[in-house]
Amino acid sequence: MSLHVDQAALRAEAGKLADASSRLDELSVSLPTDVDGGIGSAAILGIVSVLVESGGELTSALAGFGDVLSECLDRYSEQDMVAAEEINSAAWVQ
Repeated sequence: MSLHVDQAALRAEAGKLADASSRLDELSVSLPTDVDGGIGSAAILGIVSVLVESGGELTSALAGFGDVLSECLDRYSEQDMVAAEEINSAAWVQ
């Protein structure tokens, strides 16, 4: 049994997470700063406030997950090379 990790695919996914975070962050400038909703203005602004806060958290989470995925892949790559060298050395000794 062997374990194969497609490192290029994981790097691409980490990039997609970073791109999604950037695109979501760019949307923040399009949110309304003033609402003309009559007596419902306060409620509408409250909803927009929750939306902005949640969007900010999602942006941070996407960026963080992309960074963690990249870091994990870097460490996996390092350990994979070390393990391959050990296996190759053991195979040549026998």
